[in-house]
Amino acid sequence: MKLSKFIASNLEIILMEWEDFAGSLAPLEDATKIELRDHAAAVLRVIAKDLDTPQTEHESIAKSHGKAVSSENNTAAELHAEERVAAGFSGEQVMAEYRALRSSVLRLWAKRNELTTGDDIQDIIRFNEAIDQAQTESMARYTHMLREAQNLFLAILGHDVRTPLGAVSMGAQILLMDQTLPSKALKVGLRILNSSKRMDAIIRDLLDFSTTHLGYGIPIDPRTIDLLEICQHTLDEAKTFHPDRKFELVAEGNLTGTWDGQRIGQAFSNLISNAIQHSSAHSAIRITIIGSTQEITYTVHNEAEVISPKVLRTLFDPIKRFAIRPPSERVGPRMQNLGLGLYVVKEIVTAHLGDVSVTSSADDGVTFTVRLPRQVPQRRRND
Repeated sequence: MKLSKFIASNLEIILMEWEDFAGSLAPLEDATKIELRDHAAAVLRVIAKDLDTPQTEHESIAKSHGKAVSSENNTAAELHAEERVAAGFSGEQVMAEYRALRSSVLRLWAKRNELTTGDDIQDIIRFNEAIDQAQTESMARYTHMLREAQNLFLAILGHDVRTPLGAVSMGAQILLMDQTLPSKALKVGLRILNSSKRMDAIIRDLLDFSTTHLGYGIPIDPRTIDLLEICQHTLDEAKTFHPDRKFELVAEGNLTGTWDGQRIGQAFSNLISNAIQHSSAHSAIRITIIGSTQEITYTVHNEAEVISPKVLRTLFDPIKRFAIRPPSERVGPRMQNLGLGLYVVKEIVTAHLGDVSVTSSADDGVTFTVRLPRQVPQRRRND
């Protein structure tokens, strides 16, 4: 009996095994029969239909990689993943369901049939490809839903934290305006104000991180600006917070163009802060901004230890950067920060149709290079 016909004829028996296994998983220990089976019957019918559908070698390979093209907006496997997220399943438990389904079908089929022909082997190959495709669809939808929920949580958290932080900042400013206070109290007020500004910058990066991962990208509002003015302002802020550090600025060419000044300033600030953090206290940080006919090139250079190729590949991805850190650098003072700043830099530059890159060597140190295309200046009504 062909495997497709076996599945159709023994659907209830297969579903009972699926139901028994699903019921053994903690989230569904007290679930109903409908919840246990969920979209299993639909998944199996799709697989049975696929087994009877002719396919090319290219289609076979694509399916084994989980890249088969589906005409459906929501496949049975994707809907199954949504139900399992709602039920509280972990990713490992969703994967386990498909492993159990694969095993059950092939084992029950082998009990009823002597599998010796080339057609039997081909059916097994086709079945495994179809299971791989369904599993990939489920896990893709599962991870997308969790990632979206996590980013929405971070966005809400960032907005909620900003309200009390604003009150702290305003209170510090009121203290600083009261000249009757002793100098010690004024110093404390200044320290509170500076710390609140740094916290606000961190929260801003967190909000940008969560917003871009929700699929909206970094919002920009281009207008005619002078990048040298923005660069100088950013550098002045860095000197205020780090008066002991040495900064060198070189500017050449026409630096006027159409960009979002506030966002570009944020990117410049993040790059300079990164250079300060990852360089020795006695070394100079060199900033160069050059305007050519086609683009603006902005570089930040600092002396630092060589960055390994492995780290360079994930430098603009904070999640992957954190994942490859050794346990000793995930807690305590060595954790430093979450690395959101460089991620935000990349998103801002990308929103301006530019690119950012980094090089690192023992002789030349670390250099970040931003290239921004020169767009036609467009004045807004109130610009």
